[in-house]
Amino acid sequence: MRKAIILMLCLCILGLTACGEVIQREEGGTANKEATDEIASAVSSLSIEKDGGITSTIIEDFFESYYDEGGLETMIKSFIDAYKAENSAAQIKLKSCKVKDGVANVRMEYGDYQAYAGYNGERFFAGTITDANMAGFDLNVTLKSVSGDTTVSKPELLGMGESHIVIYGCDENPEQPEQLRINCFDEILYVSDDVAPVGKKSADVSLAQGDKIIVFK
Repeated sequence: MRKAIILMLCLCILGLTACGEVIQREEGGTANKEATDEIASAVSSLSIEKDGGITSTIIEDFFESYYDEGGLETMIKSFIDAYKAENSAAQIKLKSCKVKDGVANVRMEYGDYQAYAGYNGERFFAGTITDANMAGFDLNVTLKSVSGDTTVSKPELLGMGESHIVIYGCDENPEQPEQLRINCFDEILYVSDDVAPVGKKSADVSLAQGDKIIVFK
């Protein structure tokens, strides 16, 4: 969603279209509400749900031109339909598309991490450490505890197989990397560089080049 919607934002500046949104569900598959309440802030975010779903939110300036909010919603739905036509098993829903006071807000829900990664063309994983290893993600890393007192590397991570991990891969290295807030459904334990915890269950990720990793219970 990020790449598709940000592309639309850029097109809007040229006189074509734009978008973004924020909301979260309740712990256990409806919304990661506790993490949201803990750190209420209007920022682009990903919420990792306990049921395996991903809630994605983008908030961006909306330079309205030829397209209004309704036209923006129609275009996003057409993007989703085109993707699902080639990937029939993918569960993707546009839950909200709003524009207010020059800010566009789009919220989308994905059935699993594969749907999010596939639709956005991104290197992304959310699940257990064991599943990440079996899926071929590189766990040869060193992570620091949220307290900063200890570190863990691949052997320790593999020993924590049922704990959860989020991997967000970035291939580009922009001069001014964006920030993305990731909300987890349980307490964060370890993070990689360029990841800054902002609460027990949330962290801000710098979208600079490389894999950004969060391990949580």
